[in-house]
Amino acid sequence: MTRSDPAPAPAADPQEKSELLDSLTKGLALLRLFASGAGSLTMQEVAEQLDVTRAAARRLLLTLQHNGYLAQDGREFFITPRVMDLGYAYFASMDLPRLAGPYLKALAEQAGETCSLGVLDGESVALVAREEPQQMLRVDMGVGRRMPAYAHSLGRVLLAGLDDDALEAYLAGAQLRKLTPFTVSSRAALARTLRQVRSRGYCTLVSELVDGYAGISVPLRTASGKVVAGLGFSMVLGSRDEAHLEQRYLPALQRAAQEIEAVLRTR
Repeated sequence: MTRSDPAPAPAADPQEKSELLDSLTKGLALLRLFASGAGSLTMQEVAEQLDVTRAAARRLLLTLQHNGYLAQDGREFFITPRVMDLGYAYFASMDLPRLAGPYLKALAEQAGETCSLGVLDGESVALVAREEPQQMLRVDMGVGRRMPAYAHSLGRVLLAGLDDDALEAYLAGAQLRKLTPFTVSSRAALARTLRQVRSRGYCTLVSELVDGYAGISVPLRTASGKVVAGLGFSMVLGSRDEAHLEQRYLPALQRAAQEIEAVLRTR
């Protein structure tokens, strides 16, 4: 199997090299192998690609597996969604909440519903920005709140945005519980639902996290098409159905997502 060459690590100054941890350097090089497009790697392939012994390759693989960044299927090792934490956490800590803030505020005021920005954090969706409308009844979930990604509309657009290998790894290891009578909690049904979300480009979710509450969300993408966040409304459902939510709220979310993505491309 042909593997793409990973990006080389920066060269260290000879005077500083004695201060570096060679094992950490090799571990980062291993992660770059997966980042370069390798869906899975065997121990022998790692040894050859990194020019280390099989024993050293085994230690690197098992260390990353122990920390949750790799999983194993027979002789093959592959990355897990936890690797995404590094990129998402970095992205979320920078400008995205600030850049998206005015759009969230306008959406909340226009729709009269709570508008949130979320990123994937392991098996959870974490809220990184939120705007509440001026109304008596609100959805009580503040910035920093984490919710199971499979049962939240923001989480589902983020999961649907994973590549096939990362999504397969998530589905293999995720803890899926029946939170309400309506929660999609089987792996096969969730996989079908996420494929539908990926195809549609949005997610409408009703009474799966909390009975009587609903959400509708769209992904935010970088210029390369990578999904880095989700933008969505959450609300008390009342007498409305999914068709009403999509007709009433989806066009505004899609327009705002396009505008935020245009801003991101200029950064």
